[in-house]
Amino acid sequence: ANPDVSVLEVPSVSHNWLTVNNEKAPFDNIDVRKAICSAINRDDVITVALNGAGVPATGQTPEGLLGFSSEGFDNYDLEAAKAHMAAWGGDPSTIQLDIICSNDTKRRAGEVIQANLKEIGIEATLSSMDLATYLSETAAGNFTGFIGGYTTNDMVSFLKGVYLSDNINASNKTRTNNPVIDDLIDKASKEVDQEKRKVILEEASKILNGEAYQMPLYQNYLISAH
Repeated sequence: ANPDVSVLEVPSVSHNWLTVNNEKAPFDNIDVRKAICSAINRDDVITVALNGAGVPATGQTPEGLLGFSSEGFDNYDLEAAKAHMAAWGGDPSTIQLDIICSNDTKRRAGEVIQANLKEIGIEATLSSMDLATYLSETAAGNFTGFIGGYTTNDMVSFLKGVYLSDNINASNKTRTNNPVIDDLIDKASKEVDQEKRKVILEEASKILNGEAYQMPLYQNYLISAH
């Protein structure tokens, strides 16, 4: 309310998501992953978890970094989610998804996701865990799902940290093992021409959107007063 103060809200490139363990059935099935991704109402997650201080994720990589693409991303679409579940052909009530949360913000997001997934027949549960245990357990693959995020200032570092197969049991907690993605990360790392690097990174972003290895939720605001 002070006329001498300006408050700026700028979307960060911090990418926050629901991660599922791609090595465990049925999350190794692309239709199950895409159903879950399509079922999440990201606007509601932001309202409940962040008091509105964020923007919905629109890709498997962070918007604002070189090589981002929203092409093929599974935005909130309940009918599409139901269609993916039908394509999978299994009984959604048999899916055991326990979502690990390490703080109150993540738990509030989890409560929205839990309600969303009921709409497609999945009865998810929420578990609270201290940060140290959460980090070690998720790195080791001892989970079905958890809410987390990754922050970096360039796309190559993001892809290496989140999706490179060499980082399974470390920062690659989706446990993604895709030789095509690994090859694109390697090419982008070596490419010194920025426009050529952008093309490579956009290709990786589009492939990741199609595979839905995780369920991106939001990029939070950076808020500052001047």
